[in-house]
Amino acid sequence: MKKKYIIYGLLIGACSFYSCEKFFEVDTSDILLDENYVGEANELYSGYIGVASKMQAIADQTIFLSDLRSDFLEPTQNAPQDLWDIYNFKETRGNEFANPSPYYDLIVNANNYIDKVVKYRKENPKVIEESDYRALISGAIRFKVWTYLTVGKLYGKVAYFDNPNLKLDDIGTIPMITLDELIPKLLSLMESGVDGVNGLYETNWANILFPGVPTNQQDLVWNMICPSPMPLLIELQLWAGQYEKVVANGMNFIYDNGSARYKVSSDDYNGEAIQVFTRDPITRTRVLINIVPYDYERNQTNRLIKYFSNTPPSVYYLRPSQVSMDRYARQLRADGLNLGDQYRGENFTYFFQNGDWVVRKYSRDRETPSEIYKNNVHVTIYRDVDVHFAVIEALNHLSLFAEAEALLNNGISTYQDLNVGNLRYPFADPLQTTPLRRNWGIRRRVNMSAVYPAGIAKPGEGSTAADTTAYKKALDKLIVEETLLESSGEAKPFFSMVRIAKRWQDNSIVADIVSKKYGGREEEIRSYLMDENNWFIKYPLN
Repeated sequence: MKKKYIIYGLLIGACSFYSCEKFFEVDTSDILLDENYVGEANELYSGYIGVASKMQAIADQTIFLSDLRSDFLEPTQNAPQDLWDIYNFKETRGNEFANPSPYYDLIVNANNYIDKVVKYRKENPKVIEESDYRALISGAIRFKVWTYLTVGKLYGKVAYFDNPNLKLDDIGTIPMITLDELIPKLLSLMESGVDGVNGLYETNWANILFPGVPTNQQDLVWNMICPSPMPLLIELQLWAGQYEKVVANGMNFIYDNGSARYKVSSDDYNGEAIQVFTRDPITRTRVLINIVPYDYERNQTNRLIKYFSNTPPSVYYLRPSQVSMDRYARQLRADGLNLGDQYRGENFTYFFQNGDWVVRKYSRDRETPSEIYKNNVHVTIYRDVDVHFAVIEALNHLSLFAEAEALLNNGISTYQDLNVGNLRYPFADPLQTTPLRRNWGIRRRVNMSAVYPAGIAKPGEGSTAADTTAYKKALDKLIVEETLLESSGEAKPFFSMVRIAKRWQDNSIVADIVSKKYGGREEEIRSYLMDENNWFIKYPLN
């Protein structure tokens, strides 16, 4: 037990071993290459912290890059030229925000960490417990896989390597592979792993640190910082077109052994849904799955408040685009009469402050000049709707349209009531039927009306293959539209539209949406984005 408390101190009290100001300042040249850095067993855990902490350097960067590439964000007149260059698709070497080095820094460290831990355990087989070893290796694999997937989605290609002891300067010599080539490699790594440990090992850090002791709040935060096995696997399977696996894994995850978590439920109805971005994450574990945490008291901050707010001392570099705000404004509410996304649009996702429109999603707790910079803003890696959107997309491509639309619109409880005695997969499992009644659907949770493909009849008896294909494509477009509403500012919508455009080989799905925020340059930008190569950040590695 004494050993466990030592480890616990390393995990949650790392600032006692490093200055708080320095520990979470990620230096891309700070690579853990010392041959003896796992020379003591406890350094296995502090080394893991080192890998985890590098997520803090890339979380806000991912939002800036992806949502500038989508239609949600645009630079303000205060923004530096580097952000304007990304917005205008003109980023070049030296661009502070476009530089992928922080991503590769994490990957280099993860490779090195895994290699050193495997070697250390072989030389000292009794020093580390099997459960701890599997937890550390599996977690490091998932940090690496999530980061590689993010690089692929942002840059369209990656320098892929598993070998340790590389320096960042070496990465430019590694052959690049495309996003499509990357996905199978990441699936293989998740499923096969390293030294008999794959990326699917479920870990409860509270049990590792304090066996038999009631879980406390800091244990729960630690459980949330590494991408969970199943949401990460589901996302990879969706990119790979493994729709049956996405549905099976996704529904089991949503069911969650009958718990109240991840159901998109009335427990977090209307205004509560937006609070997952501003309240203590431990109070929102029904919705949140994984986060990158920050702690103002420990000098851990990201740039979201600083760039989004126009309240000093914030710098107000990025604002919501007019076209994205118009999308929220034209949504029909559940009463069928009033317009305006009631709990995701104005005053929730964005609002008018100090004479300008600002992104509000992350700042609703503290907004006075003396307090706003003290917000402990966490960045969401996965939350309940992310798994739902994946399952909806997969159900659509399995031609299970009513089931897909149930998760999108009015939820499983309504579906059950309308289909008594005629439930279909994946809602027909008798074990899951009652717990899944908590599910209200993505739009119903925020009190919005149901949406369906316009002008296209749902395929049924007598429908042709062409009818079914047309409906699938139309529903995919609705998924993109809803992701833009639900997940803007979370580094999610751009990736959805890219995946769906690639699936249909229809580049207009990206070009039509993104180009609209450019006003008089709309046709120029649309033409540019009809080339898939222009969707991604361009930054040479050599």
